[in-house]
Amino acid sequence: MQDQLITLAKMQTLDDEIGRYRGLQQELPKQLNEIIDAVEQAMANMLECETVHAEISKKQRALELEIKAHQEQAKKYAGQLAEIKNNKEYKALNSEISYLQDKISGIESTLLELMEADSDAKEKVAASKAELEKAETRKREKEGDLRHQIDSLETQIEAIRSKRNELARTLPVAVVKHYGTMIKNKSNQAVAFNREGSCGGCGFVIRQQMRIELQLMRKLVYCENCGRILMNRIEEKEETEN
Repeated sequence: MQDQLITLAKMQTLDDEIGRYRGLQQELPKQLNEIIDAVEQAMANMLECETVHAEISKKQRALELEIKAHQEQAKKYAGQLAEIKNNKEYKALNSEISYLQDKISGIESTLLELMEADSDAKEKVAASKAELEKAETRKREKEGDLRHQIDSLETQIEAIRSKRNELARTLPVAVVKHYGTMIKNKSNQAVAFNREGSCGGCGFVIRQQMRIELQLMRKLVYCENCGRILMNRIEEKEETEN
């Protein structure tokens, strides 16, 4: 019976390993997607920053052209002043020149604000490019390894499962059937070790008579609450005997 208990403990160790790999099958694709998403997000952020900067630059150019047009018009009006003999027309033309100068002044104020915004936009573009480069570097460093791990997980699981099945063939069919049921229904844990008088799987207190049976190792003992196969750790018993 001790040999069966040792075999069951080994099977559980292998199933624990399978469980860990199954967890990686869930976790590693998430990590890969996060890396890819980070690059896409950084790219989108950079493009948005570049778009904002381009819009500001476009507005700046438009205002600069508008200022130039008003300056040329004011210069033209100023040249016409010397030719005007009528006082009323002189005042009207002077008024137009003043209006253009005021308009130029207002546009220049807006242009100064845009220049500050342009400076901020350039900084954001530079920061977004740096963030994109960082995300792409991480992707280059991690993506290949993660894909390799993901692709190899099922092969590793199958190899471990094969070892476990080889061990299972040495056990009675009823024991293997119960073990398989527990693995399926009890969170991948069919074997639970005695943990200070309680089931290591569900925490249910083990009766004194069952504790004695665990010590004797003459038959399989099952948790009265969860149904898992109970046992003491074999190595602990061997150390006690020595």
